[in-house]
Amino acid sequence: MGSALPVGREVLIPGELSVAIDEGGIRTASGMLPALLYTTDGLERHGQREMVFAVARTGAPAPGFPLTMARTVHRFAAEGRLVDAGDVSVFGRPGVDIDERVTGFVYADPPAALPSTVELARPPLIALPLLAGETAVVQRFGHARVLALLGAQERYYPHPWWFRPGRVPVLDDAEFRASTMLSRAPAYNLPFLHVVHDGERLELSVAPDELPALREAMREAPEVCAYLPGLAGTPKTYVWSPGQSGPAAIVAPGGERATRLACNFLLIVRGDGQPTARQVEDGFAVLLTGAMHARLLQAVEAGRPVEIGLPEGAVRSLAFRVGAEASSLDDVNALPPTMLSGVPAATTMAASSAAPAPASPPHGRIVLLTSEEQLRQATTPAELSDFLDRARRVVEGLFAGVRHHTEELMVEFRLAPNRPVKVRIMARPVAPPRELLVVLERQLQALPPPAIHYTEVAFQLHLPIGPA
Repeated sequence: MGSALPVGREVLIPGELSVAIDEGGIRTASGMLPALLYTTDGLERHGQREMVFAVARTGAPAPGFPLTMARTVHRFAAEGRLVDAGDVSVFGRPGVDIDERVTGFVYADPPAALPSTVELARPPLIALPLLAGETAVVQRFGHARVLALLGAQERYYPHPWWFRPGRVPVLDDAEFRASTMLSRAPAYNLPFLHVVHDGERLELSVAPDELPALREAMREAPEVCAYLPGLAGTPKTYVWSPGQSGPAAIVAPGGERATRLACNFLLIVRGDGQPTARQVEDGFAVLLTGAMHARLLQAVEAGRPVEIGLPEGAVRSLAFRVGAEASSLDDVNALPPTMLSGVPAATTMAASSAAPAPASPPHGRIVLLTSEEQLRQATTPAELSDFLDRARRVVEGLFAGVRHHTEELMVEFRLAPNRPVKVRIMARPVAPPRELLVVLERQLQALPPPAIHYTEVAFQLHLPIGPA
């Protein structure tokens, strides 16, 4: 590991594994952060997602630990031992060449836009070093809790994807264990589970292919059990540290009025008391009767949605659903929650348990036809917002002054890498003049699409027109 690694490509195993090294900047709340990015190439052939290691420049020699980690992960992948978002690697003894306090790595999905010198078929995993007791807390209490604290420390939502050598640890292991209520409960690490607090509702969701793992966990769960979910991709995320009084959250820019908050744990207690759910620390504690828990387990076994009423407390229902169902957004300028991933200037603010929903503007709404995760991987919030604004202006310009009896227009877009925009138009209750539809379709198809990577995305733009 030389003191000055060249920007370019480092071949670690000829024909098998290399690492692209790129020098660039990361936009943060305090300005551009000079950084080195190490992106692997060769893990995918063993079924392991490629990885990116980003390290802030400090004037010290370029670190060699990303190359060592790349070799280690490659060896494990060749043996069939893979890691994914939410997993953690633990060192036998602390230290890497740029920070002797590093005790392990946590892996997370990347932000919407990730600079890299390598074109990848799939977005790479972030490999994020952990300091001192952070690794132990991730192992025992879940990665989402620590990533939220890192997001608060760096003021970057939902968490930074780079390592800053010399940073202060975000927690003390002994203090955290002594303070959190989860120290007294067994826990299951379920990074594929999403837990979201939305006003009077607590929502659990899971992708269809992860249902078997959730079923197994719930079948085996004792009467008191904590579930440690993954990042839910909402504009707000609860955050907690020992000594904190009252709930708090980190918030993405523009997400201050959002009602949906990601929870970093769900503690389920089965008992004979009055069913209730209350927000505590950076998650929720829910008391269910035996019959209620049986209903929830039956829904998970069948892979069907269910909503269980809770008569006591601010949260009045516990809901479960499977998959990324089509979701509506109040404003075509508002992006899906996960599109806020990786934006700077996150702030910490008091978390309201029942924030009022913003008034719906008259600009229409978006309905997603592919998952928010696909959309987040495919494009950036700024490019998608600009595309939607241009599409809306086309519609408004063509309908201005034209006599018609259309009340609402639905424009379905399908966008894919290196492909023109595909458009489908529907209207209610009466279609506009055919000549107008032909021109509208042509103009929408001619719109320059946002940059799309990796996968096709589809969504509908619903616009109120009003008869003229």
